[in-house]
Amino acid sequence: MIGNPFGRVINSGIKKKPVSSAYLYKTGFDNDDVADRESHGGVDRAVCFYPYEHYSEWNILSGLELAVPAFGENITIVGHTETETYVGDIYQLGDAKVQITQSRIPCAKVDIANRVRGFFEQFIQKGKTGYFARVLEEGVVNDDSSVTLIDRPENTISISALHHLFFHDRKNHVEIEKTIAIDELAEDMRDRFAMLLKKR
Repeated sequence: MIGNPFGRVINSGIKKKPVSSAYLYKTGFDNDDVADRESHGGVDRAVCFYPYEHYSEWNILSGLELAVPAFGENITIVGHTETETYVGDIYQLGDAKVQITQSRIPCAKVDIANRVRGFFEQFIQKGKTGYFARVLEEGVVNDDSSVTLIDRPENTISISALHHLFFHDRKNHVEIEKTIAIDELAEDMRDRFAMLLKKR
């Protein structure tokens, strides 16, 4: 067991509320609506994970005790930060099975929803964004379900390194080309990197 999910979401938008159990479909959790489908959701971004370890830092930054989940995540996870998680990782999550697809690309809504200026900028600078997954097998997920890593591809990239490449190393065309070649990468992320290559 790698960690336990804390938060579970069933409200639309970034303001989520924990629930004890939910069914996970290919498109996401039951009753978890997505307001901006152009930027969020879809089969490659059906589940959003956020590491619980980051909360203490955001609490200090905001001067608040943030309620979990504060950043619109479906799963607030313990023991799996962006440096420890890789594109293509497959996890057993309760009765469901998911595969990590990309780092999260934050938006200013994290500031607005929490009424704290600076989260958005710090998310990008620190790379503490969380990450997305696609659903390989549907099933019920409970608030005490374990999260177990069952497979990792050989040719991959960590979520932390992916974030750094996209936001802070955008002219590293060699690494971008390697990343685009990762089969498990979300198509939207692949397209974004391809656009960077076109600008060289």
